[in-house]
Amino acid sequence: MDRRVVLAGLAAFAATPAFAQTTAPTAQPGAAGTGTSGTAMNRAGGQMSQADMQHMQQTMMLGMVALETSRIAQQKAQNADLKKFATFEVQEQTTLSEVLRSMMDPTATAATSGQAATSGQAAAPAMPAEGREMVQKLQSAQAGATFDRDYLQGQIQGHRDLLQVQERYIQSNAQNREHVNVAKLARNQIREHIAMLEDMQQKMR
Repeated sequence: MDRRVVLAGLAAFAATPAFAQTTAPTAQPGAAGTGTSGTAMNRAGGQMSQADMQHMQQTMMLGMVALETSRIAQQKAQNADLKKFATFEVQEQTTLSEVLRSMMDPTATAATSGQAATSGQAAAPAMPAEGREMVQKLQSAQAGATFDRDYLQGQIQGHRDLLQVQERYIQSNAQNREHVNVAKLARNQIREHIAMLEDMQQKMR
């Protein structure tokens, strides 16, 4: 599947009226008229499940690593195919992040998707320690074959982790149909990425 088609599909899905109504703004504990749960609400007015929130948090955390390392690879990667992959990865992770932020806070817009919301409603989770180490390693590395191999291996492992997150959520019998559809789109996209990355890895050996 053309990666541009997947990217357009995610963007179009986020723009649909049904998706826009999937969740209500995250309630803040103790805020007037919001109750005390501090959890996002689904379209039917019920709270989002723990599985829904866990899936979003884990996907955003791992996606953040893929995004930041790919931004570095856009500048340092020497392999032409790898540099092209990094460019698309930045675009796709940015779009997926916007979709997930919209699910957590429908009032968030693309203009603010790269920033933590001042209310904390759509703030991104912290990058995991291993991810920060990978970003720092690539930032300090010299451009060349070693950088390309390190970035490629990091992307393969990161995508495998992302795939596990989507599989666990889809198999959890989640009831939020729109959320499950996003996870399925992401799962298909991630599988294709892994195949592409493993093919590049074989050619670079």
